[in-house]
Amino acid sequence: MASTPLPIANFLLLHAGWWARPAALLGAFACLLLCAGVAATIAAPLHRLAFVAAPSVLLLLLMLLSVPIGLTVIVTVVMYGLGLTVVHRVHHAPGRRDFLLRSGSIVGGAAGLLLLYEVRPLLHPAVTRRLFPFRRPTDLNIPGLSELVTPVDGFYVNDQVLEYPIAGTGWRLAVDGEVTHPLSLGLDDLLRGAEQRYVTMECVDNPVGGPLIGNALWTGVPAFRVLSLAGARGATVQIDGLDGYSESVPVEILRRTDALIAVGMNGVMLDRAHGYPARLLIPGLYGFKSVKWLSRLRVRASAGSGHWAAHGWADMPVIQTTTRIDVVRRVPSGTLAAGIAFAGNRGVHAVQVRVTGGHWLQAEIGPRLGPDAWVQWRIVLPARRGRIEARTIDGSGAIQNARVHGAYPNGASGWASADI
Repeated sequence: MASTPLPIANFLLLHAGWWARPAALLGAFACLLLCAGVAATIAAPLHRLAFVAAPSVLLLLLMLLSVPIGLTVIVTVVMYGLGLTVVHRVHHAPGRRDFLLRSGSIVGGAAGLLLLYEVRPLLHPAVTRRLFPFRRPTDLNIPGLSELVTPVDGFYVNDQVLEYPIAGTGWRLAVDGEVTHPLSLGLDDLLRGAEQRYVTMECVDNPVGGPLIGNALWTGVPAFRVLSLAGARGATVQIDGLDGYSESVPVEILRRTDALIAVGMNGVMLDRAHGYPARLLIPGLYGFKSVKWLSRLRVRASAGSGHWAAHGWADMPVIQTTTRIDVVRRVPSGTLAAGIAFAGNRGVHAVQVRVTGGHWLQAEIGPRLGPDAWVQWRIVLPARRGRIEARTIDGSGAIQNARVHGAYPNGASGWASADI
């Protein structure tokens, strides 16, 4: 998915949700259909060359797209059949009905294969296990306002892989490298010293007021504690995932942020979409540093470059202060505005709202779950028309950046706004 153009990837993330991955697969499949048809048609007069040209083009494209080998084989076989069909029909002009039937069978069969590819992980389900009874904390309870704690099935997902990794029953987390006592930890080991903490996560692709953010009660063990048990001597940790994804984080960052090796959220074990069996969670940094499907923590003497830093994104992406307006509704006394505010691990000191460039007014802040979690806010404005703007003051007293800037390379900035 890293090869997907940024505007297309962002559009799918923001508007397609869970369907973003199947949409990306089908989009790639449509392109391959076209390439196969063109290749086969061009090669048609050469008969024998047609049998080689179409599959060769497909294999090259699939390798460039980094498609998993299983899907590569499936699509190549389907496209090979399509190439033969096109070659045959160039010489035996079919009727419209015959053409539609044959094309429909090819496309339908391929769609069926893609569907099977998507549901295959269901045959190897993650361990769904309740860790403890979870009771949602009291919040502002305003219709339309984001819940203080995001439900697991409503928590955003953003990955670079087409298929979630499947961890075997013998999964272990290796902690090695520049350490005095290499460790190999299983789920039971991580649960034995687990603690709970509310942490809000945000995707670096999230625009101002966007949906790629969520808050949960995470269960896990502090990463720095694990590194200390291993006798870490190096300054940096390379974090590897089962999907081949890797990031590099200084040990001091893990200590200062009290990063977690998380195994559960909202009282249940992680599901596969959120990193089963374990993931890293670094408060205050955008989500791409919090590697999912952990396989190894390798301590190194020197710093390494992260995956997305090689593409120009910030290597240590500190979360920008953000405000979101979820609700704008007329009430008898004026206009009710409500939303969420988040300032990474700096905490939220205050939320201010104004209408059409007027004076800033203090909003009411809802229950606070901790310094790493977002807050809900609300205010009743006397105005019944105009343009609302909202900004957050973080725990250090810094006012949210008003400059409008896109997500690349270190997160979006700008005040939230809405019309009454």
